[in-house]
Amino acid sequence: MGKRKPTMDMQKLAREVLSLTLGEDEELRRELEARGVEPSGAGALLYAQWKEAVTGDLKAAAFLRDLAGAEEAKKKPAKKAELPALRELSDGELLELLAACGHEAAQS
Repeated sequence: MGKRKPTMDMQKLAREVLSLTLGEDEELRRELEARGVEPSGAGALLYAQWKEAVTGDLKAAAFLRDLAGAEEAKKKPAKKAELPALRELSDGELLELLAACGHEAAQS
């Protein structure tokens, strides 16, 4: 069997492409800088999606909305509901809790 070419890690390659800085002489770089957008692959991609979204492309708008929501989710972890300490509840409180959950308590 012959040697196999090493496969590229697609996620690593995507991160590299998105982090590339646009060249000084590129028109796109000047446009991004004029709009206050980072002149990188990621900045260019987001700017292109934004341009499509403002012209009515709903898929582009949804992409940006979802991406912005994903970033917000990373920044603000959801608060978990605090559960009562079951050992500290009385028998009556435990029976009420079971009844509220739809369980019939066994009578002893």
